[in-house]
Amino acid sequence: MEPAGDTLDPYGRPYPPKHDGYLVPRTAADAIVIQKDPVSGEFQCLLITRKKETFHGKLAYPGGHIDYGEDPVVACVRELEEECGIKGANPQLVAVRGSPERDPRYHMISIFYFVEVQPGQTVVAGDDASTAKFYNISELLQRKDDFAFDHYEILTEVIRLRPELESLRSKL
Repeated sequence: MEPAGDTLDPYGRPYPPKHDGYLVPRTAADAIVIQKDPVSGEFQCLLITRKKETFHGKLAYPGGHIDYGEDPVVACVRELEEECGIKGANPQLVAVRGSPERDPRYHMISIFYFVEVQPGQTVVAGDDASTAKFYNISELLQRKDDFAFDHYEILTEVIRLRPELESLRSKL
């Protein structure tokens, strides 16, 4: 979509600078990490509390911008380590979201991956995260308003898709 002399896009955000004459959305990669609590046996999801101004204090999957020349899979694992201090492996595509209004800052396309982590790693908030920890998924389903962006909807999609989370579907 070309600016028609206006400085704001149809969603009220400034148009980004053109690259080679084109307006280009930004891209991000996000990590979805699910584990079973060894004590309760309940499923948990790794989330950060956002430190940045946009959605400050809200829950989000660890993730961020894909660097120029970087594979999205590599970006996903890098962002997981930067924001949570843990190493991930074997990213598997879950969803791609690119609705123009999903991010109030600019048009952002996010690629979500399910990522495996070795148990016993210590989660430590870093980079853009105020906190990083595992949350009980049953409890998260009662906290829709606490999520940033469209990450609550991604959580419900993960519950519908992952066979090991079948017991949680009745809570949707």
